[in-house]
Order: sequence, then C-alpha cells, then structure tokens
Amino acid sequence: MKSAGSSKVKSDSHWPAIIVVVILFIAASVVVVSINQSHQQTSPETWTAFIYKNGYQSAKYQMEDGFDDYQMCKDYAVQQSEKFDNAPWQCGLRCRFDSMRQGYQCDSMDNH
Repeated sequence: MKSAGSSKVKSDSHWPAIIVVVILFIAASVVVVSINQSHQQTSPETWTAFIYKNGYQSAKYQMEDGFDDYQMCKDYAVQQSEKFDNAPWQCGLRCRFDSMRQGYQCDSMDNH
C-alpha cells in the first residue's frame, strides 16, 4: 500500500511543471503573433518609379520615390520614359534597399 501512495504523489508532482510549460508556450505564442501584427503594415504606402534607360537587364536606372499613389508614379515614369526613347519603366510599392541582393526590393511592381 505504501508504494501505491508514493506513486500517486510522484504523478501529482508533474502537474505544476506541465502548467508552467503550457503557460510559457501560450506567452511565447502571444508575443510572436503580436510582433508579426506590428510589423505587417508599418511602412507607408509609397510608390517608387524605376526607368531603365538601357533596358531591364541594365544595372543603370533612374529612380524617384515618394509618390502617394500609383497614378502619380506612372505619370512621372511615362514622362521620363519618353525622354529616353520610350525606355521600359516600373512603379514599385513600398520599396527598400536590400543590401544582401545589392538592389531595391518592392512589395509589388507594376507598369500598366
């Protein structure tokens, strides 16, 4: 009988540890979700015009950023494109320099 009582004490002693682990897991999950939500839409919706003077494959391009909407970016890009014999152009949304790729990366690119 003595051994049955001592095994019950052992199994009951695991509950506090399990509860602590569950609480830590829930807390970590809440922190991760909170960080993801705070980083999703932190940058403003600005557009950047890219005019590829020597074609898309060239590393030379003219860039102008800070446009409030796509239409303003497009108007500027088309005007500049005409100056360079209708050079290809694109407008990018939320562009930022990526040092690992040594170039600009945008959330989306459009030229319609």
